Amino acid sequence: MKKHLTEETLIFFGILRWFFLATLLGLLVGLANAAFLKLLNLTIGFTTSYKYYYFSLPLVFMAVTYLAKKIRPQDKDYSTDSVVERINSSQEVSIGSSLKAFLLPIITLGAGGSVGKEAPCADVGAGIGSNLAQFLNLTAEDGRKLMICGVSAGFAGVFGVPISGALFGLEVLFVGRLFYDVMFPALVAGITAFQVTKYLGVAYQYHPIDLVHVFSEQFFIKVILAGIFFGICSFVLIELTKYGHLISRFIGMRFSKKLIPFIAGVLIVIIGFTVAPSYLGLGMNEINSVLHGNSVAWYGFLVKIVVTSLTFIAGGVGGIITPILFIGSYAGSTFANFFGLDLATFAALGLVSVLAGACNTPISASIMAIELFGAEIAPYATVSCIISFLMTGHRSVFPSQVLSFRKDAEVDVGLGRKVGAIKPRVKKHVIPKLFKNVTNQFKPPFEELFSKEELKRYKQNTAKSAKKRK
Repeated sequence: MKKHLTEETLIFFGILRWFFLATLLGLLVGLANAAFLKLLNLTIGFTTSYKYYYFSLPLVFMAVTYLAKKIRPQDKDYSTDSVVERINSSQEVSIGSSLKAFLLPIITLGAGGSVGKEAPCADVGAGIGSNLAQFLNLTAEDGRKLMICGVSAGFAGVFGVPISGALFGLEVLFVGRLFYDVMFPALVAGITAFQVTKYLGVAYQYHPIDLVHVFSEQFFIKVILAGIFFGICSFVLIELTKYGHLISRFIGMRFSKKLIPFIAGVLIVIIGFTVAPSYLGLGMNEINSVLHGNSVAWYGFLVKIVVTSLTFIAGGVGGIITPILFIGSYAGSTFANFFGLDLATFAALGLVSVLAGACNTPISASIMAIELFGAEIAPYATVSCIISFLMTGHRSVFPSQVLSFRKDAEVDVGLGRKVGAIKPRVKKHVIPKLFKNVTNQFKPPFEELFSKEELKRYKQNTAKSAKKRK
């Protein structure tokens, strides 16, 4: 009995302790969220008042790349993927990295770069959590928990989704695993950050979707088909971003790395001038328009994928979640238009499903659907999110995610490794003998672009960089 009471007492004080720590963290992240979003809105309002504001993109990308590399070059953790890696390896995030994550995305977005507004808040949140843990002299494990809570608080405060935002911070670290021991403080931090950000004048937009309450098998089948389509869209986004970096690396090895920001910037300017400038920048107005049922060009989501990939190739700094929401909503509208379905409903399904597939976060994406669009969409959004999540296989827009389970038992993958480092292979007995010779001769795309010496030099440089980080 005494041990039982002691355990309960310890748990009670542990809950109380984490409630105060998470509340303090949520307050600080909420203040940072509001400051970032207000400054971002002022910057975008000023730059977009000029018709051809995006013509400055090549020079802006060169400036951002220079600032990122030359000013405190040791502070490299200003992207969501690097923050995920730091959290998974229980390493700290410096103040310098947090400042870069705060300022560089404003420059990128103000000039028309296609990045997201959520990563600065989530990355700054992780930095605040890391530095708060150091200030309070907490253990490494507690510091890691605060960093996770910081990511959750940042994401929750940006989009006004406290529950799914908190869960996203837990779900994005490991594919197929949730950190239940951090769930309570993450929720507290997320709700606090959301309330603080909202109190300071940041407005959120919600789009309740009206659905027919009677279950329809025909409609359900269309949702399944939509989930498959959204999974393909997620796959294209992940692969195009990955191979875009391979092409840029090839250009850097053949010519000069300094040309990459300028060339990618020029390509984005051409797309904005010839197609439409609406595919550049943050794109929140376009997302809201689609969610209200307005029709869009069928190729819109593909253009956004290309522009987003080019922005990251050029060295633009920011998140990728907001572009994913743009791509998903446009893909959903395209699917609905093709089959004669309700545009707003499938734009909403696409928004959360592409997020689930690209980031491997089906649970938080499903809950986000409820927070943004109402409870009626929940069963359909959940099915679509899970299918999209499965369709993308063992890949992610965040290569530093750690794989903790197989999406298919017939696929052989290395569990416990980073998603970006694994090479999934179909088990031998699944492949018919007729196709064995074909699969054995298959070579990864773009490998032929590099000579053996270039590949060897690249591997050596990568090994040196990894050694320095350790």
